[in-house]
Amino acid sequence: MIHEETMLRIVKYAVKAPSCHNAQPWRFKIRNDTICLLPDFTRALPVADNDNHSLYISMGCALENMILAAHEFGYDTEVEITGNGNNPQIIVALHDEPEGVKPELFDYILKRQARRNKYRNDKVPDNLISELFNDPDDEGVSTKLFLSGNEMREMIPYISEGTRLQFSNKAFVDELVGWVRFSEKEAMLKGDGIRAGAMGLPNTGRLIGKIIMKYFISAEIEARRMEELARASSGFALFMAEKNDPYHWIRLGQAFQRFGLKAAKYQVSHSHLDMPCEEMEVRDKLINHLQLKDLTPLLLIRFGYSGPMPYSFRRSFYKLLDP
Repeated sequence: MIHEETMLRIVKYAVKAPSCHNAQPWRFKIRNDTICLLPDFTRALPVADNDNHSLYISMGCALENMILAAHEFGYDTEVEITGNGNNPQIIVALHDEPEGVKPELFDYILKRQARRNKYRNDKVPDNLISELFNDPDDEGVSTKLFLSGNEMREMIPYISEGTRLQFSNKAFVDELVGWVRFSEKEAMLKGDGIRAGAMGLPNTGRLIGKIIMKYFISAEIEARRMEELARASSGFALFMAEKNDPYHWIRLGQAFQRFGLKAAKYQVSHSHLDMPCEEMEVRDKLINHLQLKDLTPLLLIRFGYSGPMPYSFRRSFYKLLDP
């Protein structure tokens, strides 16, 4: 039987995965040599993620970290996704692997971060692009790249429209405000959410922060800000699921996490421009314009080069364990 301390170390690395609004919508059960990864719907985002696709993408990211950590500590993994299609659970069984090759990407789990700042205009070299995105393990997931100036300009109107729709929606803004941590003290106490500094906001108390976001950041201002960030990128990557169901959302999360870890390895910055994927009206336009047919675009990522940003906090992984 695997020592409980080792199982807890694996969970500790799993929770370093990214999640929408840093909501960390997962729980874990440890049983003998098995770790069960469960969705935590109390941390779902009913406005920004009304079909829970981002929730399951986050679980896929956590799963990928879990697999890498298990291999690092000398164990092979057998993954089974059970339950009904709308509420799957991920079961990871561990087996001894004494001579297994240590996974290179494990070293970047603690270094990976989404950087919301403005990128330099430096281009990511073609050979590095191939390394970042052509992963043979991305089964069930397709990635479309936008690298030239014309290709990137083609996406700007969809980014703008999605942003305007979201920030014109009071329910969306209220939900977002609920997950922004406007002071360092609040961020440390909560251990979740988006640090104000990561959004370019001043370090204030919650009352002042709410006033700024609700009354001084309009849909038009935010759309222009996102356009500026998008134009300064080296390129965009659109992650698409070959089937629009929770199983493929989890697989997409694994693919995205592998990208994020490789980006950390090569010091390539990335962050989300998911607005065109989250707003169904804009998503449908994007599918038609790009002739994606049966592919469902779920994540739009900008990438390039920039300096580091403040890291997001995580809740204590002991609080995420079901008895």
